Amino acid sequence: MAAPVNGATPTPADALKQMRAAPGFEVKLVASEPDIRQPVTMTFDERGRLWVLQYLQYPTPAGLKPVKVDQYLRTKYDQLPPPPPRGPKGADRVTICEDTDGDGRMDKFKDFVTGLNLASGMCLGHGGLFVAQPPYLLFYADKNRDDLPDGDPEVLLTGFGMEDAHAFANSLQWGPDGWLYGAHGSTVSANIRGIEFQQGIWRYHPLTKEFELFAEGGGNTWGLDFDEDGEIIAGTNFGDVIGLHQVQGAYYVKGFTKHGPLHNPHTYGYFEHIPFKGFKGGHVTSGGIVYQGGAFPPEFNGAYIAANVLSHAVYWHKLVRKGSSFTGQFGGPLIETDDETFRPIDCLTGPDGAVYVADWCDPRATHLDPLDTWDRSNGRIYKLQASGAPAVAAKFDLARRSSQELIKLLADPNNWMRREARRLLAERRDAKILPSLRLQLLGAANDQLALETLWALHVSGGFNDTLVKQFLTHGSEQVRAWTIRLLGDARKLSSSQQKLLASAAHNGTSPIIRRQLAATAKRLPGKDALPIIRELLERDEDTEDPQIPLLLWWAIESKALSDRADVVALFASSSFWQHALVRRFIAGRLARRYAAEGTPKDYATCARLLTLAPDFATVEVLLNGMGEALVGRTFDEPPPSLEVWFDKAWPVHPRSSTLLRFGVRLGLEPVRSLVLTRIRDVQTPEADRIGLIEILGQVGQTESVPGLLELLEKSPSEKLRAAALTALQRFPEARIARALLVIYPGLSTDLRARARSALCSRPAWAAALVGAVEAGRFDAKEVAFDQLRQMRELQDVELNQRIEKRWGKVGTEAPEEKRNFINELKLVLKPSGAAARTGKGNGEEGRKIFAQACGVCHKLFGEGNTLGPDLTSADRRNTDTLLANIVTPSAYIRPEYVGFEAVTKDDQTIAGLMVESTADAVTLLDRNNQRQVLVRSELKDLKEATHSLMPEGLLEALSPQQVMDLFTYLQGEGR
Repeated sequence: MAAPVNGATPTPADALKQMRAAPGFEVKLVASEPDIRQPVTMTFDERGRLWVLQYLQYPTPAGLKPVKVDQYLRTKYDQLPPPPPRGPKGADRVTICEDTDGDGRMDKFKDFVTGLNLASGMCLGHGGLFVAQPPYLLFYADKNRDDLPDGDPEVLLTGFGMEDAHAFANSLQWGPDGWLYGAHGSTVSANIRGIEFQQGIWRYHPLTKEFELFAEGGGNTWGLDFDEDGEIIAGTNFGDVIGLHQVQGAYYVKGFTKHGPLHNPHTYGYFEHIPFKGFKGGHVTSGGIVYQGGAFPPEFNGAYIAANVLSHAVYWHKLVRKGSSFTGQFGGPLIETDDETFRPIDCLTGPDGAVYVADWCDPRATHLDPLDTWDRSNGRIYKLQASGAPAVAAKFDLARRSSQELIKLLADPNNWMRREARRLLAERRDAKILPSLRLQLLGAANDQLALETLWALHVSGGFNDTLVKQFLTHGSEQVRAWTIRLLGDARKLSSSQQKLLASAAHNGTSPIIRRQLAATAKRLPGKDALPIIRELLERDEDTEDPQIPLLLWWAIESKALSDRADVVALFASSSFWQHALVRRFIAGRLARRYAAEGTPKDYATCARLLTLAPDFATVEVLLNGMGEALVGRTFDEPPPSLEVWFDKAWPVHPRSSTLLRFGVRLGLEPVRSLVLTRIRDVQTPEADRIGLIEILGQVGQTESVPGLLELLEKSPSEKLRAAALTALQRFPEARIARALLVIYPGLSTDLRARARSALCSRPAWAAALVGAVEAGRFDAKEVAFDQLRQMRELQDVELNQRIEKRWGKVGTEAPEEKRNFINELKLVLKPSGAAARTGKGNGEEGRKIFAQACGVCHKLFGEGNTLGPDLTSADRRNTDTLLANIVTPSAYIRPEYVGFEAVTKDDQTIAGLMVESTADAVTLLDRNNQRQVLVRSELKDLKEATHSLMPEGLLEALSPQQVMDLFTYLQGEGR
């Protein structure tokens, strides 16, 4: 058996034997150690040679001293290193690999450049090699093509983040438009020419030297590719998904807990991952490609093929158009193995149409352990090809072909050839071929060739105003959409172009075109953009589109202040309000945007929109939007414009819960008195009562306490009691703690958990709880370890003494004790001898344990909650990693699950995940999955928590058999 023994890595030949290729495919070894080690990305040159970036310096830069390392392994260094060759020399290198004898194995290796220091991406073009080595984007010229840099590299960009080497700038490649695109990870912060971001897709133009953040968000992206239409599909590290469809100017889900909101605080929404079904256990899709090589069976054309470094596999997924975007479906495994050192990290289509896979080749995949135990002795490159694929093609050099010959390659069935031809044409900018390209575009035999020709024409310098009208009426929707996109790159339009785009918005039948019009409108001045936006908002058929509605909002938001009068003028017509896009996606967000700005002028604009609203249902939409902006905001005096409007509206709609909530936010005393009556009124719908209770808690007037206590004590509704309990936590009064202790025995299990957390959140309340335990009125066993720790963190000396006297010393065990316990559990989970024959876990019993101990926060196989990471997609086969994460949950916390601790000025302490953050308030999701809205002006302290929200001691409370049962379920495949 060739499986690793005691962490040993199988030889390349043995590793290959263990691989299981999908039916109809075979895997070949292309290169391995000692010639290639730690490969992180690859590319082919115009001669068909493979260039490999060896990431040997990972994870620590050479020559720098860490001055601060936080608990999430983000590191600050003592200096910004100078660029090569002046900066510290590292171990990274770019190696050119060549198959000289045609047997399919690389046999000639030459380093193009060495001494790189955490270089994480590369791309060939424009007579040299572009290299991402944060904080720099470098260019190594090689004009004479002798495979040696002509001199020191040119620094093109500075400012890529470098706090965490597993999230560096990566995946450089040419877009169809001639820009150099790249991805950026989640745990580093970039600031390039004043543009700050963490996660995102960025681009750089090699001729104009422009830099743009193409789209923001997306997780720890490692890998991006363009499909046949030029759409970007990017990788992800989120669970049970395959990736993101990254669109120009869009905003995407990101690690909000760690990095806070998107850099535009007024996005009011974001795009999620591509909707996906058919597979669980994704978590990481790295180095993904959209297959267009032409050498696989037809069902793989357009498939998304991506590495999964945690599952030791390469999977393929179907992408299906849905409106302007995609849905995904699991296609199946292409490569699987039991070899746990197989760590595929990058995929690449080759000149032969095969898929090349870079194998990091390491028993270790996670970076949670700060110790440098990475195995840098090996690395492999494999090739996945169709069974019986023809022998290696004859040698070629596309650079030696004429421009006319390159034009012919635009119709090649292998997209690698088409891209390489376009890259070379972009470098040449040969004016002589422009007439040929124009003729081919207008008379192309198929839409794909037309689109390829448009791209080639553009990068060759032949896209101009005289052709725009023809291209906007072309038979291919993609040609029309890309014409709009290329026009938008100039960020301005001529009057004739503006009319053409407005006409396209009015008449266009394709959601692809309307999506691009929305994205382009965001880039244009208001005078050019708003007529286009108006036409698009009247297209009710796009209401259910996955992307167009939010893209339209982002386009309007970009003009909300700069072109305020023109934006509001859109709403002067009552018919405009009736469009579904306006009612569902724009009106409420626009009111929220102006309310968020918070000046008298902005409140007057809100009042104007309320006055223009054609009916009260629309008024409520506007009020709900404004209410979201006003969370955490208090008024000494209500804004006059809104008070005048309210005084007219209230007599007409006195039963409106939405209107009442708005009045409470404005601080109108008569309204608050009515609300206190209304929450007790059983005739008021329960949902309305809950909404009013939430507002009372947020506003925090002590007159609300008696009514809220009455609901908590007497209401038969569990939901109302829960809402009242959440609201009451806002008030520091001692009578609340006394009431909680009295009614505690009659509460449900869920409300008991919430009540315990509440009692532990304030020194006086915690003292009351401890007193009840001391008096025998409260069972000490109900106070869990994490609640004892919560009370100790209140830093009350007398309280801590009482806790220690009753429960003993409360503190985390020493690291050595933790290690000993982990070793004991390893013997339980990996028994030898007779114990190995008798010690087996029961998965069904483990499922029950999971539901009780873990499912409160975690989801597995679709069951549980999402306060913590979805474990379905974790590295569950690695017992050592699982044990470390459970026994020492605070040793490493994934960035998106970093908790926060808030301390109010009245000494309440609340811990939770930050799910929303505005200038006026933060919202934490606490241990009980309850949202706690905290007003910033009333906070004494808000900081990242040093402990995980996951409590310690979970496994200590289980018997050996229960531990085996739990791990059998955790490491299984579900039911």
